[in-house]
Amino acid sequence: MSGALSDPISTNIPQRMDRLPWSRWHWLVVTALGVTWLLDGLEVSIVAALGPVLTHTATLHLTESEVGLTASAYLAGSVLGAVVFSYL
Repeated sequence: MSGALSDPISTNIPQRMDRLPWSRWHWLVVTALGVTWLLDGLEVSIVAALGPVLTHTATLHLTESEVGLTASAYLAGSVLGAVVFSYL
């Protein structure tokens, strides 16, 4: 009986999925993922560019430690949000 449980299971599901025709739904998913990837990169670039500006007296006049703490909180919030909302 234990031999039956350890035998590998073989399926042809990947081959069947490869034979499916490319449809409008696939293009929608690829486009949505591409836009999301671009916006995520833009968001990270904006945060990186704003770091040094926040230390100027004309803006928020934060210290470098405060900017680092803020950037760390931003990153921790992104990671925590990804972990929490990945179950949706």
